[in-house]
Amino acid sequence: MGFPRVLCLCLFLSGLWFWVPPASAVSGSGDRARFLAAEKALAQGHRDRFETLRAGLSHYPLLPYLDFAALRRDLRKLAPAEVDAFLKRYADTPLAPRLRRLWLRELARRGDWRTYLEYAVASRNARDRCEYLQALIHTGHPALAFKQVPSLWRVGHSQPKACDPVFDAWRRAGGLTPALAWERFALAMEAGQVRLARYLRRFLPRQRRTTADLWLRLRARPAGLAKALAGAGGSGRERLLIDVLGRWARKDPVAAEAAWHELSRRAADWPAETRWRAERAIALGWLRQRRPGLLARLDHLTPPAEDRVLQRKRILAALRAEDWRRVRRWIEALPKKEREREGWRYWYARALERLGDTAGAKRRFAALAKERSFYGFLAAERAGLPHRLAHRPLKVDEARVKALAHTAAAARIRELRALGRGLDARREWHRLTRGLDRAGLQAAARLADRWGWHDQAIFTLARSGYWDDLELRFPLDHQRLAEAEARRHGLEPAWLLAVIRQESAFAADARSRVGATGLMQLMPATAKKVAKKMGRPRPRRADLERPETNIALGSAYLAEVYERLYSNPVLATAAYNAGPHRVLHWLPERTQDADLWMELIPFRETRTYVHRVMAYLVIYQHRLGLKAGPLLARLRPILGRAERAAARLSGEGQPTG
Repeated sequence: MGFPRVLCLCLFLSGLWFWVPPASAVSGSGDRARFLAAEKALAQGHRDRFETLRAGLSHYPLLPYLDFAALRRDLRKLAPAEVDAFLKRYADTPLAPRLRRLWLRELARRGDWRTYLEYAVASRNARDRCEYLQALIHTGHPALAFKQVPSLWRVGHSQPKACDPVFDAWRRAGGLTPALAWERFALAMEAGQVRLARYLRRFLPRQRRTTADLWLRLRARPAGLAKALAGAGGSGRERLLIDVLGRWARKDPVAAEAAWHELSRRAADWPAETRWRAERAIALGWLRQRRPGLLARLDHLTPPAEDRVLQRKRILAALRAEDWRRVRRWIEALPKKEREREGWRYWYARALERLGDTAGAKRRFAALAKERSFYGFLAAERAGLPHRLAHRPLKVDEARVKALAHTAAAARIRELRALGRGLDARREWHRLTRGLDRAGLQAAARLADRWGWHDQAIFTLARSGYWDDLELRFPLDHQRLAEAEARRHGLEPAWLLAVIRQESAFAADARSRVGATGLMQLMPATAKKVAKKMGRPRPRRADLERPETNIALGSAYLAEVYERLYSNPVLATAAYNAGPHRVLHWLPERTQDADLWMELIPFRETRTYVHRVMAYLVIYQHRLGLKAGPLLARLRPILGRAERAAARLSGEGQPTG
């Protein structure tokens, strides 16, 4: 079994195992191969071989990762002294908090609550918090624990199982009041967690149960709302009303509005706040259904300043109807801070333009043209002005860049990246840069850029609040590859690079939560279909992290959706994010200006995505040294139903599927 555990512990405590190499230490390929062999030996349970290989890696930057792996493998047999030695020696690495969390989980499993408290740290994770409260309860501090329970209780979703014994002890001690029981029941109902709400019903007193049962019944069958609430007393009916009315209005605003009018006639004692919330719920239902007479109804609403949702939806309804007078009036009604947002400034100028106030529109477009953004670029073109790019290279303290490059963390990052371990490298980078001031973050961004680590350069520079170094923020990595694939598929190279910049910020190993992979964030199923059409082998996930494969397949897919969606780059960009089927569903009945269609995209993620890609296209034209063509020329009108049918019949822009 190699070194006995006692001897290993002595080496831990003496510091021989955890010597941190100087930042200048350079790892050779031999050390790297030995490290990988040691990992393999440990995974296979060959402890003697692991210890032998490990002994030759005392100067290797990733030695902590071997020792972390060894401790993790033996987690159930660890002693506190072994954990203490690791935490002390590697406090400046991301491995220390990871081991602490694993150790706390193990102590909770053992029920060693006294030791648990010695290692516990503040956490926002619900399971961590509940295990900490269990430790307090089991070590004779229930009162201290119970003070912290209400914040865990007041949620509309189920909490981790670790919270169950805490809630049970708290209830037995009389901590669960009728008000708290009702609060969580109401939160669960409002969150749509009906199963949880039915479970919580048992903790309500009798009168509250009556209201809860009524709420559950009306949520399933809201038609009886007016009759049921006309004589319903007791607190809680306001929340019941707003929840049921709001859900009903989403499906049938006419019936919901009629019920509310009847209820208002039968019972006039509703608080003013409840009355407004009821009217708002109905208005949102009308907006969702887009019923005739919608805008006239919205004229009678005066949303409070803080209600951005209703304000935005009201203006979008006017934009959809191209009712420019209401667009202008409702933007003017926004609070000043909201009115000064770029989007509303742009649409106010567009409204003036459409209403014939050409001079007023041009003044506002010229003011907005100072912004380097999607709206700024469009405004510049409408005002007859050049795009504002204003590139200003970042100036950094080279001594700080050099100091960061010579840290132990930087040495670990370089090795992790060489091994293709992007997640661990990013954890190290986050820990290295946390707490840095603005100048420090800028120095770190410059270092990452020199390493060719473009995503971290971009994100770190953004954290510093510096936006004017376009070379650092918009790299030309894989330029030749992108240009070649763009030529192959008849795409603009600047557009292709803009998509890559938005999708992954040039991180070849990027993976999303849903499985999209690589520079152009391809889903495996999509990549498989595209590869089959191209006559290429079925790509593995690892293949999608290779820039050559990813850009080849991604550009082919972009070209495919471009052809399918009437050769319109705006529609194709939206489809690359949300899928062509959704975009086809979003196409208008009658022809719309492209900027208007983009503003009306129902998914905020896709709307933001398209705006950014179009803005990045302009910037990449500049970065590639190309003459910047007008953005408005790419924003061709989005054809209405009749025009699309005519295009299909003529064979122009005909979809492929």
